[in-house]
Amino acid sequence: MNLRTIIILVILITSLAVIYQNLTAQLLLTGCAILLLILVQPSTHKLHRIFRRLHTLGKIILTVMIFQILFRRSGEVIWEFSILKITTTGLNFGIISSLRFFIIILVAGLLFDVSYYDYLLAFKSWKIPYEISFLVASVIHFIPIFSSQFRKSLEALQLRGIDLNRINLFRRLRIYPILIFPVLARAVADVRWRAISLDLRAFRLYPSRSYLHEKKLSFIDLFLQLSSLGLFILILVKF
Repeated sequence: MNLRTIIILVILITSLAVIYQNLTAQLLLTGCAILLLILVQPSTHKLHRIFRRLHTLGKIILTVMIFQILFRRSGEVIWEFSILKITTTGLNFGIISSLRFFIIILVAGLLFDVSYYDYLLAFKSWKIPYEISFLVASVIHFIPIFSSQFRKSLEALQLRGIDLNRINLFRRLRIYPILIFPVLARAVADVRWRAISLDLRAFRLYPSRSYLHEKKLSFIDLFLQLSSLGLFILILVKF
């Protein structure tokens, strides 16, 4: 599947997930996201990497769901104990918001595993200026760089005998900010060296540039793009 088709499908699925506050819609979009994930990345290694990413962020999603359930007080009461109250509105909103986060993380994670060069080719085919294409691709690839630097910091702590999983929550909350600032500094330094490399290669010296490989859309890609856009417009109009 072409990268342009993947980007369009990701944008459409995440847009519908944000627009519709409906449990049925969120479940259908979750199924579409999982189907897209299987079609795009059938490799077991890549699927394992994405699900490991979900497992890492699953605690955050679960925490958000619990807060949404407890602080939404309207609706019919399902369970109540002292100041704690679970209502139908809170339960429904908590599940919907959690599914929305799950969908966004699932389909947006597909874009992190795409090579930088493929982004430039995709944006060039849409006639987007090269400077804007470069900025968008760089921002997308900054997230894996940040994640890699943060993982190296955690590994350095483990080599010194410090396991964050064995530390209580309050001390862990104090450690994470201490780790983030050096990670950000290293990530920014890496971006600085990339900027120097671009200057040495005469970035933006010429109005256009050539590409070694250019991918053309197949019939399946055209069909998927047109049908998904048509379905997206139909859903917005009908519902």
